[in-house]
Amino acid sequence: MPANPPMPGAARALPLTVTCLLAALLAACGSEPAPPGSTGESPTVPTPDATGEPTQPATSPDVLEAASQDLAPTRALEVTVEGHTDLREAALFESPQGYAMYVLPQMTMTPEEPCCDIAWARADDEFTLRIERLDPDQDLAVLRENMALALSAVGEAEELPRDQIWAPQFRDAELAMRAQSEAASRYMLVAQIDGARYRATLHLPHREAMEGIAPTMWAMLDSLRTTGPRPPV
Repeated sequence: MPANPPMPGAARALPLTVTCLLAALLAACGSEPAPPGSTGESPTVPTPDATGEPTQPATSPDVLEAASQDLAPTRALEVTVEGHTDLREAALFESPQGYAMYVLPQMTMTPEEPCCDIAWARADDEFTLRIERLDPDQDLAVLRENMALALSAVGEAEELPRDQIWAPQFRDAELAMRAQSEAASRYMLVAQIDGARYRATLHLPHREAMEGIAPTMWAMLDSLRTTGPRPPV
């Protein structure tokens, strides 16, 4: 008896299956890479703050807390006196204003309420370095007027040349002014450090000790780091 004839379409079943598989493979090879997140991985993006703007990594609370924890109790600072640079060990000062700075042994530093800290020379307490944490939204024109008034107690206020700012991180200061007289020099700088605004005031009487104390103050100032938010005033 002759074999049963193939069912209609059976002869086409295998080629059709193979064709479908080949088409699927070709489509997979030519497809675009999956976008971030489609494989379960989340893209790295800045976290928005309450205003909808991305927060800056350098000033986020987590980053500032980590920076604070990384500060050693002591640190060697470079101090340059009459062209000679050496390393001197300084002790960490942590301000209630949300910053830290290293203080050299020639100086004493203490909080000064309600918004400032002051350092003075042990050998002569008329040599002072004052640090103030400012409102970041305060108008620069108003700050300039206030600084000119404070400097007028010493002499006429003038712009301080950037190449005479001996703390490198303050050379991009928003404001840099000074006043000089026969008796003393006073420098005032407003600068952004780690996303926070500070005003530094150096008062230097024209005495023999100035040669060693002024470089000490500049070295300390260059070690300033923001460690937390500005407290409410």
